[in-house]
Amino acid sequence: MINYNTFELTKNALESIFKEPNDISYEIILVDNLSPDGSGESLHKLYGDRIVYIQAGANLGTSKAFNLALKKSLGKYVLWLNTDILLKDNFIKDLYDFMEKTPDCGICGGNILDFNGNPAHSFRRDLPSPKTDKKDMSVCVKVFRKLFKKQLSSEYNYTDKPLEVGYVTGADMMIRRDVIDLIGAFDEDIFMYAEECEFTFRMKQKTSFKVFCVPYAHIYHLEGASFSRQNSFSERRFRLSSIGLAIYMKKCYGENVAINFLKRRKQSYLRFMVLCILMLRIKKFRQYRKKREIFKEFLQNYPDFMRRET
Repeated sequence: MINYNTFELTKNALESIFKEPNDISYEIILVDNLSPDGSGESLHKLYGDRIVYIQAGANLGTSKAFNLALKKSLGKYVLWLNTDILLKDNFIKDLYDFMEKTPDCGICGGNILDFNGNPAHSFRRDLPSPKTDKKDMSVCVKVFRKLFKKQLSSEYNYTDKPLEVGYVTGADMMIRRDVIDLIGAFDEDIFMYAEECEFTFRMKQKTSFKVFCVPYAHIYHLEGASFSRQNSFSERRFRLSSIGLAIYMKKCYGENVAINFLKRRKQSYLRFMVLCILMLRIKKFRQYRKKREIFKEFLQNYPDFMRRET
């Protein structure tokens, strides 16, 4: 787990882990990314040797901090958990048991609920690609999903059986140690966001392991908790996620695809702005205008913008 200014959330997450069944052996490794509020040291003092505590000494983002913890880990499986989560029922045991009986599974995750208990983004059926991005940024597709609420059907397992998927979110990602031994750790060029996609892409390219969403393993997730939640739109979070996805596109599909991804996003946000004007949605219009300005800036400063940011 990686903490950055989230003392209460991390404390609650840890307490939910301690309530899990104790018939499996596990260790908890907490990396603090030099939280300015001192929450890392407070958590260390509170839990002592109940956790393995690592002070990163800087804000390393997620990939580098995860890899730092990975070097200390001893388990047959590695479960990456966000700090803004609460486990439900026998979450860890359910994922562990599924891994044990499914030898071709390299990565698995559960069904994610928001803190109100509603289904949330748990996976996508396909890894991000030029094709999926073109579809996601289509005005027609966006309106269709909004009107008929179709988006979540490709992000949440409504069945009672494990489902093979493109990738599971990094909020609750269990990885078989054999996979890490074969393909290496997370790509540290990605500061945060899309690192789980790049890792999964690499696994699928180099091994025959599969990815599954396990429907009966549930977890609550408050997405983006380390960012300010005073406004619905966080510019810093949007920048980081966009950079992460652009680096993923470059790593997995090539530089020309990454540049086309940036151009497509800039053009799509212009179309969304027009749609917002027609629908008199002024707040959304301003958000899309800001997003378009950010992608315009990215294109003007390519490739410098792809550097890791803190």
